[in-house]
Amino acid sequence: MSPGGAGQGGAGPGRQVRVPKAGELVASQVRGRIVRGELAEGTMLPSESVLMAQFGVSRPTLREGFRMLEAEGLITVLRGSRGGARVQVPSPAALARQAGAVLQHRGARLKDVFEIRTLLEGQAAARLAAARTPAKVARLEELLAAEARAHTAARHDDFLTADQDLHLGLVELADSPTLSLLVRMLYAVVETANVSSTWDAPPDTHAALRERTHRSHRRLVALLRDGTAIEVEAYWTRHLESVSTFLLTGVPAETAVDLMS
Repeated sequence: MSPGGAGQGGAGPGRQVRVPKAGELVASQVRGRIVRGELAEGTMLPSESVLMAQFGVSRPTLREGFRMLEAEGLITVLRGSRGGARVQVPSPAALARQAGAVLQHRGARLKDVFEIRTLLEGQAAARLAAARTPAKVARLEELLAAEARAHTAARHDDFLTADQDLHLGLVELADSPTLSLLVRMLYAVVETANVSSTWDAPPDTHAALRERTHRSHRRLVALLRDGTAIEVEAYWTRHLESVSTFLLTGVPAETAVDLMS
C-alpha cells in the first residue's frame, strides 16, 4: 500500500480530510500554552487587537476560539472596561462536570461510581506501601493529626474536610498523576451528585462516627509504616467498601448518577 494510504492511517483515496476552522486553530494554540504551563493560572491574555494581529484572524474568529476555550474551562472571559480573557488551569472539578454528564447520559449507577473509586483507592494504597518513604509516611501522619484535632474539638465539618484530605493525600502520595486525577474526578462527581448520607444524621451521633472513621485511619497509617502492599490494599479496600455502604445507606441500588437534581 502506498505511503499515506488508508492502511497507514492516511487520508486514502476518496477520503476527505477535515480542515480545522481558524477559530479551532486559535483555541488549539492557546490550549497548548496553558497545558504546557507557559500560561499560569490567573494570567490575563493580551487584548483582542494584539491577539488578532498575533494570530492573523478577525475578531469574530478570535472570539470563536475564546468560546471553545471557555467551554473547556481553560479561560474565563471578563466583561466591562477591565475585561479580557483570564487563564484557568485544567481542574478535576471541570473534568468531573463533563464526565458526570456523560455518566448520567449513559445511565451509570452511583453504586458503580463508588465501586470504581474503591478499586482505584485500594490500588493507590498498594502503590504507596510498595514505595513508601519516611517523608511520605510523615505526610500521612500530618493529615491524620489534623483529623484528630478536628475530632477532639468536635468540629464536624472540619473533620469531614480532614477526612477527605487524608483520602486524597494518600492517592497523591502514590505518585501517579493519572490515578490521582481519576480519583479526584470521582470524588467531585459524588459531591456534585449530592449523595445523601448518614453523615447528615443527628449531631449526637457524630462523635461515634468520627471515632470509628479516625480509628480506621490510624490503623491504615500504622500498616503503611511497616505492612506489606498486599496487607495495606486489603485493609484499605475493606474500609472503603464499608464507607461506600455507609454513604449509600437508603439509596436504592439502581440509583443513577444525577447532576441535575
